[in-house]
Order: sequence, then structure tokens, then C-alpha cells
Amino acid sequence: MLVAEIDPKLIDEVEEIVRSTATTICAEQPDVPQPDNLRDLDSFSMVQVLLELENSMSMKLLEKMEHFEGESFRDLATFILIVSAENDEEEQQRAAVASAGEPPTPA
Repeated sequence: MLVAEIDPKLIDEVEEIVRSTATTICAEQPDVPQPDNLRDLDSFSMVQVLLELENSMSMKLLEKMEHFEGESFRDLATFILIVSAENDEEEQQRAAVASAGEPPTPA
């Protein structure tokens, strides 16, 4: 999936989820300032944010992060939407393969 194919409003919504999650995680830690972007997160906070996003969105992100090169909450939101679309495509392919191997349903 190309970034240009993603609805900007959907990116806005996911960006707000990412920003809110990061803000909440940082607020729970003493002496950690509120982040303005991903560079403001230390590695511990970043992992916590990713794990919380995985949990709330029911998807795997942490192992996909080696392909992420962004710095902003919007970059991460876009990446999440791309990963989600790729996961959907993989599930559809698996379902198609599985149904191709099943005998036809009697009418």
C-alpha cells in the first residue's frame, strides 16, 4: 500500500491515538516531559507506547519497527495504517488459499 492511498482523515485519527498514548505513558512516569514527537521518547517509553498500541489495536507493531524510519506521531500513524493494510492483505490471501483447498459446499 502506498501512503498516497491512505485517507488523510484516517491518518489524523490514528495520529491522535498515537499522541494520546505517548502522552499518557509519559505522564505515568516521574520526571518525563510530555513528548512533542517520537524523538522525545526514550527507548523504554517508546516500547511502552508500541506495546499499548499493539494491545489497543490488536496488531503486532514491535517486530515491524525495523522498517520504520519516521520521527513524528504522524509518521508512526501512517506506518501503523500501512502495517494494518499489509496484515489485512496477508489474511485475505491465507483465507483464499484455505478456501481453495476446501471442497465445495453442497447446495
